[in-house]
Amino acid sequence: MPPRSGPAVIAAALALLAGCAYTGGDIGNPFYRKVQWFSFVEAGDIAAACVPGSPERFRLVYNALWDQQVRIYEWDSAARTLKASVRRSGNVARITLDDPLSPWRTDEADIPLDQAAYDGLAAALGEAGAFGPPAVGLELPSHSYYWTAASCRQGKYVFTAWAYPSDAYQAARFPAALAALDPARDGIIQPGPVPVDPFRNYDRQRGATGEFTLKVGPNGLY
Repeated sequence: MPPRSGPAVIAAALALLAGCAYTGGDIGNPFYRKVQWFSFVEAGDIAAACVPGSPERFRLVYNALWDQQVRIYEWDSAARTLKASVRRSGNVARITLDDPLSPWRTDEADIPLDQAAYDGLAAALGEAGAFGPPAVGLELPSHSYYWTAASCRQGKYVFTAWAYPSDAYQAARFPAALAALDPARDGIIQPGPVPVDPFRNYDRQRGATGEFTLKVGPNGLY
């Protein structure tokens, strides 16, 4: 997979992660997520299976400041079930003896999609440009708000994104359409100004935050 940009201190780590293709493992597991996240976001697995006549598949990711909340929405034309997952900041109070990784796992819900809901999501994505030319060059810092969308529709794979704040982000209807279907909608962190944190800025200058930046390419991520 192509290289991604990020702080110099984690350049070697990013190079390692770039070689770890997502093949359908449990992305809710923090170990899988750590090494396969970039591939999961750009949906290399969807791209590889996207041929004329294949089922439609969609994977959307909402980044609401990486260390606070990430939400994932996946669905396809075969199962007609919306899988909604959310990863929050790790709360060690949730650790259990049975599952010591529980604070860092995702919470998941499966929501049946009727025809109207399915068509509504596709229409909202289409209006937002999800099936057209990708936003090549758009940078997506982890400590920011953005949506990404990977899809296989009519045998064509497309990956694109919307960064906040922007006119394209504000005009997109699909976030509201997904929220209306999400049983955990009350917990969605809404986009807004990123708080100024002098300690984080100092750590960022030293390359000690572990932050990273994704960049939209012509066929996935750079």
